[in-house]
Amino acid sequence: MDNPAVFVDFMYAVTVGTALPRVDEKVIHWRSPLLWGLCFLIAVFLEDFYLYHVRVVPHLKAFPGSRGFVLAMLIIGTWYLSQAAFPSNPTLFLVSFALFFLLKLLGGVLMGADQYPTRQDAIFLLPAVSALVIAFLNPHVFFSSHPGRTIMVLAPIWFLTIVVWWLMDAASGAGQAGTIHG
Repeated sequence: MDNPAVFVDFMYAVTVGTALPRVDEKVIHWRSPLLWGLCFLIAVFLEDFYLYHVRVVPHLKAFPGSRGFVLAMLIIGTWYLSQAAFPSNPTLFLVSFALFFLLKLLGGVLMGADQYPTRQDAIFLLPAVSALVIAFLNPHVFFSSHPGRTIMVLAPIWFLTIVVWWLMDAASGAGQAGTIHG
């Protein structure tokens, strides 16, 4: 197989593709929490896809082993579950969102520091813990006035997380190796 990431790429595409039909004429207006939630969650997923290609794929010599394959599918599955649960099931949304980041952290740990910049993955605890705190603070109360409130809390936390992760990556010098040109 020329590109060992082809199947995972396919799964990313299928997963995003199944989320896009949720955006229809009923939700395309600026006050729609579903529209903002989906835009946010798609941005989270696309950043994960980019990170996967820049920092994981260069270390793949062949199709991922069973552990890597299961982990990749769990990461994709938890993202799908989080977007499917938003906004109708706030607890499931938040727990799935947290699991998505905890699995990303686990993926970095399992790759090992010699292959991947593991030390900066600890920053993935920030959105995971934030989502879990909201989930255990009774998200139905938090969602009651407007489900977009949760996105207004999680989006800046996620953005801070990715900025810090990529700045740490650039500062460690790993930013030069394995970049995608094209």
